[in-house]
Amino acid sequence: MALYETIKYEILEKEDSCEIRKYNDILLASTKTTVNPSMDSGFNNVFNYISGNNKKREKISMTTPVVSYEENDRLVTGFYVPSKFNKETVPQPEGNNVFIQELKESLYAVITFKGYWTEKNYDKHDQILKDYIQEKNYEITSPRFIFRYQPPFIPGIFRHNEIAYQVSKK
Repeated sequence: MALYETIKYEILEKEDSCEIRKYNDILLASTKTTVNPSMDSGFNNVFNYISGNNKKREKISMTTPVVSYEENDRLVTGFYVPSKFNKETVPQPEGNNVFIQELKESLYAVITFKGYWTEKNYDKHDQILKDYIQEKNYEITSPRFIFRYQPPFIPGIFRHNEIAYQVSKK
């Protein structure tokens, strides 16, 4: 049994560590911060939100993965909102640090890998995934998403990481 609720998806294709997945609509509680090489800033803003710093003062269960991506030279870091919430029932953030965003149902190309959160590790697996996307005749339609499933104190060999892109068939 998993400790935290995880984003649900359906695997449509699989080859080695790469997959084409279908995700339904996803709500993220997100924040924007400065980009750093580990792609891991902003965590505390969204952690405070789920800890009750929202308009309902409601604690929200931790989920996995933590989702990060770059947008307009900013790092967007978000927590998947538990499935018991929808757009109308999700607690609204207090202040401007956190916002609720919806990622619409989409196909994603995803690579799973272990290791530390370094540019070198990301770039290596990013290239493998891009080659897979091209080979399978898909087109990238989003920025690169980083999915992290473990906290930073877990040794790299035990970390479950993923890189994902929204894709469409060419």
